[in-house]
Amino acid sequence: MRHATHRTGRLAAALLLTPLLSGFDSSRGREALEEAFHNLYGADVLAAVELVVEGDGRPPQKLGYAYGRKRKGDEIRTLMFRPDGRRATDRALLFQTPGRADRLYVSDGSPGNVRPVSTAGGWALFGSDFSYEDFRAHTSDEYRIEVLGSDVVQQEPTRVLRLRPLEGPYETLLVWLSTRRPVILRVDYFDRKGLWKRYRADAKRLRRHLEWWVPVADEMLDLRTGRRTRREIRNIVLDTSVPDELFTLTQ
Repeated sequence: MRHATHRTGRLAAALLLTPLLSGFDSSRGREALEEAFHNLYGADVLAAVELVVEGDGRPPQKLGYAYGRKRKGDEIRTLMFRPDGRRATDRALLFQTPGRADRLYVSDGSPGNVRPVSTAGGWALFGSDFSYEDFRAHTSDEYRIEVLGSDVVQQEPTRVLRLRPLEGPYETLLVWLSTRRPVILRVDYFDRKGLWKRYRADAKRLRRHLEWWVPVADEMLDLRTGRRTRREIRNIVLDTSVPDELFTLTQ
């Protein structure tokens, strides 16, 4: 009887300890994720980007666009436009403010034709496989986080997290975080139907600018259609003084 009581006591102690260990793992996972998000979204940015969309039985489509992000107080502004030399060009402008819903506006190039777009619809970036949810700035507070373990991706050691977004089109994300530098190397996106998309950064093409690590080549694969969007950064400036007037749909 004493042995049974002793085993019961050890089991009870283990059960009491398990939440503490899980909390510790989740805390470390949240810290690592927040560091990676800070690396992605913590600096003001101007960049020239090239997209190559493959699939749908058509020849690869190339698309170049300019990307800018500026923090002004608590607000984050993200601008994307196709720099074709004309003022009337396709562009999108996203405003993110804590405590408020995101505001996304697009222009199709017609003078004065600016319209708000519902962020619930998963607006695709210029028809590519990268959507609104993939380019907006994120924080770890938007997720419930579990640490699943470790793995090796492209010969780089990683920590694997399972994220459950509090809102948005994705039900679950599996994230592979490099343990050598604050970079996300892979993400598997699940919705209610199951595995949907996969993001991969090229670990051999990570570039360091001051304190920031930048994946200059990555891709998004739609696993249901087989369509793939490859993305490459041709030029980037970090922590530069970005003028406010750039972040409009009319300038």
